[in-house]
Amino acid sequence: MRDRNSFAGKHHKNGHKGPHGHHGHGSGGSREDLAGKLEYCARELAHFAGRHHGQRKILCLLREQSPINQKELQDMLGIQSGSMSEIAAKLEGRGLIGRDRDQMDKRKITLSITPAGLEWLAQRDDEEIEQRRTEFFQGLTQEERDTLESLLDKLADYWDQKLEPKRLENHPS
Repeated sequence: MRDRNSFAGKHHKNGHKGPHGHHGHGSGGSREDLAGKLEYCARELAHFAGRHHGQRKILCLLREQSPINQKELQDMLGIQSGSMSEIAAKLEGRGLIGRDRDQMDKRKITLSITPAGLEWLAQRDDEEIEQRRTEFFQGLTQEERDTLESLLDKLADYWDQKLEPKRLENHPS
């Protein structure tokens, strides 16, 4: 079993760590605490599952609900407006989505998937992605995977009930 400090000692791909034995990612959380370990695992899973996973998710949603208001999509994904704008700009730059001003409210931006975006999605092999996601958890027994899934569901439900109302209070639409 991994000891509590083994997360903190692992070097990032670029070979250096921050001043306190952790990497300078995001809010600066160390992998020595529970949140830091969860952040680390989330980053590794996203990388392992495919570097364009977030972009792929956006394109999948746009395929189902195109066109859609950028703010609505941002809320559906639970990401910040700056991140949404950056990802949308990258996807638009690659010709995978279109961004247009809403005809009724020029302040709003509407996103839609392009034929090139549909083609990009069609070229991605869902089975390969699913296989990679499954491989990520091979270090756990089925019972451990079930327990982890149950705990993550419980945590997500708590966040939805307790933290989402606070987030909306601090950042009204």
